[in-house]
Amino acid sequence: MITNEFNLLADNVKKFLENESSGHDFFHAKRVFNNANYIQKNEGGDRLIIGSAALVHDICRPFEKKTGKSHFGKEALIIIEDVLRKSKITEDKIKPILEVIKLHDIYDWTEKNKNKSIELQIIQDADNLDAIGAIGIGRTFAFGGASSRPMYIPGENLTFIKDFIDNPNKKTSTIAHFYEKLLKLKQNMNTKTGFRIAEQRNQVMENFLKQFFDEWNGNFN
Repeated sequence: MITNEFNLLADNVKKFLENESSGHDFFHAKRVFNNANYIQKNEGGDRLIIGSAALVHDICRPFEKKTGKSHFGKEALIIIEDVLRKSKITEDKIKPILEVIKLHDIYDWTEKNKNKSIELQIIQDADNLDAIGAIGIGRTFAFGGASSRPMYIPGENLTFIKDFIDNPNKKTSTIAHFYEKLLKLKQNMNTKTGFRIAEQRNQVMENFLKQFFDEWNGNFN
């Protein structure tokens, strides 16, 4: 639920994402907002920074699709800063919100960044929780379709050793994306609250993938 102090920001975010159909729509922003608020109640952190970052973290996805430039890169941050200012977010909060956005989609699985603010930790967990589980599965296929990715390529590599890099110009199949990123999110949650939620959602994905390959390969057990 979007609370009163975020109403103007939520309205402005909705304008950016009203035609978004790749799984990064306004409903995603609301779910991340709700996830982040829930985690914040257990883990602490600045509620205004966390709530604002949750709402605006993906507003430049359409910009990314149109330009090929990162949705959390330098140009995107300028756009986001303008939205925050127009949404009456106080100046002292804008810089830390932008810092969270700048880092939120950088994955540090191999060499952990030990200097993450609690706000960044929570936004990463809140966003990644919406990438797994039942909704995560739906969003993954929505994103694959919107990006013209094949559903699955038999024989393709499903072993990914390196940390995932969010690159709009790098494409794998939708099923491969589970292995390069989504199945790794549970173990890389920042907070205890995020990990607890991720355990159940990860199991949903594992069950789905087993069923997917059974059906793909004609197994009728």
